[in-house]
Amino acid sequence: MPAMSLNDPKKYFYLKDGTSLRSIAELANALDKMPDDVFNHHVSPDHNHFASWIEEVFQEPHFAQSLRKVHTASQTSDMLKRYLEKGHFVHEVIIIGGGIAGMSAALYAARGRLDYLIISPDFGGQMNVSGEIENYPGMAHTNFAEFQDKFREQMETNQIEFTDESVKQIKKLDDGHFQVVTDKNKYEAETVILCTGARARKLNIPGENEYEKKGVTYCHVCDGPLFKGKPVAIVGGGDAALEAAAGMLRIASKIYLITINPKMTGHQYLIDRVVGQDNVEVVANAKTVKITGDKTVNGIVVEQGGKQRTLPVGGIIIEIGRVPNTELAKGLCDIDADNHIMVDKNMQTSVPGIFAAGDCADGHEYQYVISAGQAVYALLKAQRYIKRR
Repeated sequence: MPAMSLNDPKKYFYLKDGTSLRSIAELANALDKMPDDVFNHHVSPDHNHFASWIEEVFQEPHFAQSLRKVHTASQTSDMLKRYLEKGHFVHEVIIIGGGIAGMSAALYAARGRLDYLIISPDFGGQMNVSGEIENYPGMAHTNFAEFQDKFREQMETNQIEFTDESVKQIKKLDDGHFQVVTDKNKYEAETVILCTGARARKLNIPGENEYEKKGVTYCHVCDGPLFKGKPVAIVGGGDAALEAAAGMLRIASKIYLITINPKMTGHQYLIDRVVGQDNVEVVANAKTVKITGDKTVNGIVVEQGGKQRTLPVGGIIIEIGRVPNTELAKGLCDIDADNHIMVDKNMQTSVPGIFAAGDCADGHEYQYVISAGQAVYALLKAQRYIKRR
């Protein structure tokens, strides 16, 4: 298809100066000596006649989509020549994941005029389950909705669009490129950045699955208001549990903070905010044994010092950490004992050309600012990797 030359004059591309082009190769050659006024007539922030021609005549929608992201003759020519050399379209980088790591990498890819794709079926990642945010540089205080809106605005300003698909497999090809297989398409890239984040860890106790979404939740932001005026149990001993408790102080009638540890171990400012409140009881050295209910949750059984007791609650929020979403990397990249993707100082995995950042990587520090920084660093190193090839 890239080398195809058209025979039908109705399908030729006609430049502003009247020159006719019959193939993508002719367009690439013409761009090298095309006057600015001619190029600017066909390419602007509002339209890209070259991309439309390639999409409609040569049936290359993905290639056309990437062409619309570049706005200079040299960038357009380089992209066309890479396409012709390979024989089909290859992205420079594919970013997998739509949380703060993926968005940060995409932001730098867009501003660096890289040919990139960001694939994710959702927007926001951990932002969707966060509460109050007070430790992100430049923001004294915000919440998940405001934080997400700021990122959405920045994505729109930089014309970053998500590819709403789910990645099913990543394959390394013989030429060192990577094929990314989704539920809808197959893509090829020189590099891949995994920003797949993490999901809530489960207790794996009786009643947990039975009463999920019937009083058991892993997201206080999403479901906390459903427990208004009810006693609530929050299981966990760290920052996530404390943040959930802080968010529930004015919602729940009573909060049981259940931790297997002797005391809460999160940041001191969160402990100060929560522990000691009149409606908060810390249940320490407690193992969570079972969740009970009748159509919906009505209790949680804990064990302390070999004795069990049931705490009467109308809602249970489980915050015992995260499980990294690294299924795509298994069998492809090295994984540590906790199922995180192992990376080197350049955020590169054991497979040259594949990078990882954020909660899925093996830094074991789950902070927005760390995820963002790692992702930007990974993108910059991927860019250097591409130049060296």
